[in-house]
Amino acid sequence: MTRAAVIGLLLFSAAVLQTALFPHLAIAGYRPDLLLLVTAAFALHDGASTGVLVGFTAGVVTDLLLVQPSLGLSTVVLVSVGYAVGLVRPYLAIGSVTAPVAIAFASGVAGTAGYGLLSRLLGDPRFTLELVAQASLMVGLYNTVLAPPAFVLVGGLTGRFPPQRTAPL
Repeated sequence: MTRAAVIGLLLFSAAVLQTALFPHLAIAGYRPDLLLLVTAAFALHDGASTGVLVGFTAGVVTDLLLVQPSLGLSTVVLVSVGYAVGLVRPYLAIGSVTAPVAIAFASGVAGTAGYGLLSRLLGDPRFTLELVAQASLMVGLYNTVLAPPAFVLVGGLTGRFPPQRTAPL
């Protein structure tokens, strides 16, 4: 099995959990964003280029699963989160316990806030500033709780299926 197939299977599994199971586990109407968490985990383990690729794929999956007026918005947000986490990666102690938890919280807050604010900017009146702030905090907290198993799983997969590094020309 190739690395791309493993990542695809993981994203598919995350999408199924997010759409089939997590709505039943919602707290105050909010649920975690597992595809956002997986994107952040890959970006933290492998860097910005993998974060962008996984974020793009996860964003397309999210955009296709959700009925939303702004097609492509999730893709923009997840690519941005994957890139940003990949950029801060060199400045974090990746082997520590706190780095994945902090990244899970920060990416949950930033991704949810980015989606809500961009939706509001594009004219969706449902996204008030109060709702965006509340949703961002809740998703960030929920993703923080799910961070340890998600980052361990992604770390194991990246160890077993490392990224292909090409030699510079």
